[in-house]
Amino acid sequence: MTKRAVRCGAWGMGMAAAMVAAARPVVAQGAKLYVVNQGGASITVIDQKKLSIDTTLDLTKMGFTANAKPHHVTVEPDGSFWYVTLIGDGKVLKLDRSNHVVGQVSMETPGLIMLDPKHDSLYVGRSMTATNPPKTLGVITRKNFRLVDEQEIQVPRPHALVATRDGKWVHIASLGENRFASVETATGRVTLTTLPGDVFRSLVQFTISPDGKWMIAGGEQSNTVMVFDLTKPPPFVPAKEFSVGGKPWDPVFSRDGKFAYFSLFADSAIAEVDLAAGKVTRQLARGLANPYDVIMAQDGKTLFVVNQNLATPLKAGESAHAAMPGMANMPAAQAPPSAKPGPGWLSVIDVKSGKVIKTLPLGMSPSGMGAAGAR
Repeated sequence: MTKRAVRCGAWGMGMAAAMVAAARPVVAQGAKLYVVNQGGASITVIDQKKLSIDTTLDLTKMGFTANAKPHHVTVEPDGSFWYVTLIGDGKVLKLDRSNHVVGQVSMETPGLIMLDPKHDSLYVGRSMTATNPPKTLGVITRKNFRLVDEQEIQVPRPHALVATRDGKWVHIASLGENRFASVETATGRVTLTTLPGDVFRSLVQFTISPDGKWMIAGGEQSNTVMVFDLTKPPPFVPAKEFSVGGKPWDPVFSRDGKFAYFSLFADSAIAEVDLAAGKVTRQLARGLANPYDVIMAQDGKTLFVVNQNLATPLKAGESAHAAMPGMANMPAAQAPPSAKPGPGWLSVIDVKSGKVIKTLPLGMSPSGMGAAGAR
């Protein structure tokens, strides 16, 4: 077959294999939360019911290198399998409930990963640490765990990644341009959206509202939130854009879809955003340290937040610092005076009060996390 025929065949295979239920399952009590420690070649497994560490997986003892750089995790809705990307080793792994590796695929600098909620596909973007990664989106079949396509998407440094709730589209944004690609899963057809204006955004991550109608993303360079109407086909015109604070990183919706919560990487806080009003309503849990990934618990009452801690941890009431990605690799003369990278931690935040109710220790430079039913 021709290369184009192979590509279409891969996406067609994903359409034919409707394996995953559309509705979010209720996560069983004691379900696991997986947090990767990118700087430490390890993965922390947390019991969500007990809010305690279940185990820590040492990737070097599992046959991977000390430079594995685990980056992101996603979990099957029933918790049967989970997946993790290893930037340094160029691998995407599939593990079972017992944390045994049951499959692996080789890819160049894999980054964010996303389950297709309707089909047997796992989508893989590229790491933001890669300066010139392939302009492609990896497509892996989850059941037999094979790389079936590297879909050309035409945008450099693809990072922010999400699949729509109906499984019809995958959206992936560029860190290097004001553009993102929308891939139609039935055909592999790519439509490009160019963001308006001269302000550079650098979209870090997407998320989609519970009703599937809205997609939001934070602009790491513009310090803004962008809102897109998914009831209309791409290319998109932003329905709304407004300021939120220092480097909005990872977003998550409240269960009713009224609010969104963004980790503010530079402000070391969580912003609660009223999307209808287009404004920040409050900041939660000041005193975090470079909050990175965010997950809403299934009950909608608590947030799990990864603190990457690239600089000295802040105490409650202290002014927020402006640590930047990659700061740990700066020459000492260029790093801020307070920059003393250390192990990160997980903050458990009560949404109603906005306060941290528990912290759990993690490894060096923790980044992504995943749990069954989380998006």
